[in-house]
Amino acid sequence: MTKNLVVFDLDETLLNGDSMTLWHQFLVDKGFVTPPDFLALDTQFMAAYADGSLDLDAYLAFSLSPLKNMLAEEVNALAARFAKDALMPLIFPEAIVTLAQYKDEGVALAIVSASPSFLVKPVAKALGVETAMGIDLVLNNGKYQPQPEGVPSFREGKVLRLTQWIGGLDHDFERISFYTDSINDLPMCLFADDVHIINPCNKLFKKAGEYQWPVHKWGDAQSLSLSPQHPT
Repeated sequence: MTKNLVVFDLDETLLNGDSMTLWHQFLVDKGFVTPPDFLALDTQFMAAYADGSLDLDAYLAFSLSPLKNMLAEEVNALAARFAKDALMPLIFPEAIVTLAQYKDEGVALAIVSASPSFLVKPVAKALGVETAMGIDLVLNNGKYQPQPEGVPSFREGKVLRLTQWIGGLDHDFERISFYTDSINDLPMCLFADDVHIINPCNKLFKKAGEYQWPVHKWGDAQSLSLSPQHPT
């Protein structure tokens, strides 16, 4: 039985980019999107996410609009191909090495993201991380709807989803570590025992100084280090 759990955010933490922004560009490139201002609207939503003011319901309605006529199984297959071809090459080298060492140590791993589960789960599977949580979507007539199923893994919802999952296990964890880049994950940072900040936004960088959380620069050619950056 492992005593420690390490939880990772996905976008801009393990991944050098935002999976939803990349997904939206992919949908445009593949002809699934017709509105000419779709990517401009995506930029506006991402700016709101970055400063912590994102309206999740509005964003889900926007994001799911190109897929409203597709069955969930079709979306899942498209997302799995996208994750393999577009997202996996963008995983930070430091992330790959850090995950590998945690696996060698027998530490439990989880990815908890505010992106939809159909994007999070194929990435987690490719990385060998068994536990993956994203925003689960309501299904109606076999199609994804722009409403969360249960608690969305967003802001405080990440803490609730994680604690619900732990509560269903036959054991607890002595320590929980968390890796993130975003101010939206401040509730998870305050919940965790150890926090590691990766390429943070300005707001989270200030909080890292306030709470003395270590800040790591991943993916920078000038300071690239393949030594795992985790608690000793």
